[in-house]
Amino acid sequence: MDIFTIMTCNVGNGRAKPETLIPVIRSSGADLVAFQELSDLQATALKHELISDYPHQAVYPGGFAGKALLSRLPILDSKQLNFSEVRPDLKTIIDTGNTRITVIIAHPPPPKPNWRGLKFDRQTWSQIKSLAELAVKVPPAVLLGDFNLADWWGEYAYLRSLGLQDAFQVAGQSRGHTLPRRVGPWKRFLALNRLLSRLTFYPLLRVDYIWYTEPLSCRKSWVGQDTGSDHLPVLAELVIDQSR
Repeated sequence: MDIFTIMTCNVGNGRAKPETLIPVIRSSGADLVAFQELSDLQATALKHELISDYPHQAVYPGGFAGKALLSRLPILDSKQLNFSEVRPDLKTIIDTGNTRITVIIAHPPPPKPNWRGLKFDRQTWSQIKSLAELAVKVPPAVLLGDFNLADWWGEYAYLRSLGLQDAFQVAGQSRGHTLPRRVGPWKRFLALNRLLSRLTFYPLLRVDYIWYTEPLSCRKSWVGQDTGSDHLPVLAELVIDQSR
């Protein structure tokens, strides 16, 4: 069996400052760290400051569309997936020494309000379905990131119906809420933004997920330390059992 720890971390398009973010990553114990909303400045800091900790890197900055994977394990391949016109996702292949794992980093746009509540538009829902269907076709696979959906929604049930396992639901500690840790930055009301950005909150929603397929299993999953972003990170200890 191979055992590794993986982490997903929405860094808030610059909200998580490197001086806070980098020590959290180093202390996490994660072998693989997936980022969403990675700005150019954050990407530069991570690449330079963490190269000795994570020598294998697939980094595609771009603000809200930015994504990256830092890994202690070799990255055999990486490419962007264009299921969305505005937010490409990231697919990588990791070599554990005994097997290859597909790791897909996702961040679909948030749902929009309508008379029925919050609903994903057609393109975003197609993006989510395409990512999930890809993951189950290439086991063992991990699909992780900020999905902008709650675990009581029908979209969550659909992902489960495909055979994807939610690491926190399987082996999580506490409620797993990750959003909102803080608010801002806003482009308007700058004085109010400066005040609110200093405040921290107890998150109320679980929108950041680590999904996996067989023959992977999850030993434990937990919410990580505050990085300075509006999201808290999520980690999971996964096991590859080829006898399953």
